[in-house]
Amino acid sequence: MSVSRDFLEYVLDLLAPLGPITTRRMFGSVGLYLDGRMFAIVSGENRFYVKSDSQTQAQFDKADCLPLTYTTKKTNGDSKTIALSFHAPPESVLDDRQQMLEWAQLGVEAAARVPEKKQRKPSAGSPADLYRRRR
Repeated sequence: MSVSRDFLEYVLDLLAPLGPITTRRMFGSVGLYLDGRMFAIVSGENRFYVKSDSQTQAQFDKADCLPLTYTTKKTNGDSKTIALSFHAPPESVLDDRQQMLEWAQLGVEAAARVPEKKQRKPSAGSPADLYRRRR
């Protein structure tokens, strides 16, 4: 299932006061980025999810916000549900720009607290590349 263009544009319109938001499609959803950091997700079910962390989790729990989940199948055939650190704020926020911005700001702050990934050094290549160079 893919994200509705109309719903995505509606969410981006509500979030416009935050600044220039960029998007990236991923696994049937769309990641929302501010200053290069993902702070929210619009899912294929047209739900808006905000990044959470240990400092904001209590606010999401207090409002009974459901986490974004996905299910995987194990090799033995069993299913496992994984909860991500993104939560859907109350649906009523989609009708109120100010509330939407307040919830989104929690995601922006949580994203800012995530340490930046270290740049990886270029590898020497795959074992196949090394083999080809020896010839």
